[in-house]
Parts: sequence; structure tokens; C-alpha cells
Amino acid sequence: MDANILRPLFDAGKLWQGNTETAIETTNTGFPELNAVLSGQGWPAHMLIEILTTDLFAAPIQCTLATWKAHRDARWTAFVNPPLRPCTERLMQEDIDPSKVDVLEVPSNQFAWSLEQLANAACTRSILAWEQETLTTTQLRRLQLACQRGGTQLFLVRQPTYRSQASPAPVRVDIETSPTHFDITVFKQPGTNAKPPVMIPSELSWIQKPSPAQRKTAQTQNTPSLH
Repeated sequence: MDANILRPLFDAGKLWQGNTETAIETTNTGFPELNAVLSGQGWPAHMLIEILTTDLFAAPIQCTLATWKAHRDARWTAFVNPPLRPCTERLMQEDIDPSKVDVLEVPSNQFAWSLEQLANAACTRSILAWEQETLTTTQLRRLQLACQRGGTQLFLVRQPTYRSQASPAPVRVDIETSPTHFDITVFKQPGTNAKPPVMIPSELSWIQKPSPAQRKTAQTQNTPSLH
């Protein structure tokens, strides 16, 4: 078969060959070392991306906010069933417009359907969702197709136990966390083999440092008296 006939499928991310570069639209992850191990030098812009981790909030939030900050357009972003409510001040610190961010709480029996509608919507740019119940292969495949139709990026946070199970998600990563950093292993992606882990410093490490007020107090106490 003429490869040129299949080229539109390769370019759309619907078909790929092992160990070949893919011309798919991507978004900057915000971490150069992570960009380097991803096809296209970033997260796919119109695909389902599985994040497998026991850290259900800090690591997924840090990864997502970094790419949301780096890639902007007029469309909306959304959190779906976050375990903790995202902080408006944090979004503003990341220079992300809170008025363009939805936070949705949906019942578990409507989770897959709601995600599919969001991914299909032309007004949605990127979604970070936390799996509430085990999605079937058919439901995952429908989400991937919805991402392609709507031009939407969907990060789906799941438990690491699903790593051994096949999934139609084109990109799958495993995240392990420590007090100072987290390791991201990209073990499935279009056009290339699994990559070694990438270490990303945790933004939560500042919690272990004294606050500015504590540092100022300590400096004052240690300053010799002029009298």
C-alpha cells in the first residue's frame, strides 16, 4: 500500500509505526527534560494521556499547570472530580486565567459520558480528570476518539495497578513521588519505545523551608544589638 495514502492518519496521530517520528501537534510540558523524551517534544495536544500514580493531586497538578501555562488559546480548561479543590490564587500565580477554568464534580455513573462531551466540545482545550470508577476499554477508546474530534487534550489520573493492563490511550506515563521530586516514566507513546524516568523537582519542597516571616525573625534575633 502506498504510504502517502496513510500519511493523513499518521499526521493526525491515529496511526503510527514503531521507532518513527510523528508529526502531531503537541504542547510544551513546561519541563525541558520531559519534552526531550516525548514524541514531538511535548504532550500530544489532541489525545488521551493516562497518568498512573498514587499521588492523586500534587504531581498531576504540577504537570498540568506547567503545560497549561506554556500553551494558551481562547478555549477553556477543566478539572473534573479533583480530590482537592484547585486554588484560584495558585492559578493566578501560574498566570492562568481562573475565569477560563472550570471545576466540575460529576457522579461516577456519568463520569465517562461527561468526559466524552467535554472532549468533543470545540471550546475545550485541555482537561485534567480523576477516574472515579474503572473505565472500560470501550469507554477509553471513545474518549480518545472524542479528543481527536474535538481537538482536546485529556489527562486522566488512574491508579498504577492499571499499568499491566492494555489501554487504547496513545500516551501512558507512570509517576512516582518523593518529598523533593517526582519521577515520570513514559512507557507508551506514538512512534517510539519506552523511555527512562525523568526527575522533576517538586514545587512542594518549599514547604520544608522556613517561611519568610520565620527567616526574618531569625535574622533579627541573630543581629547584634547596637546598644
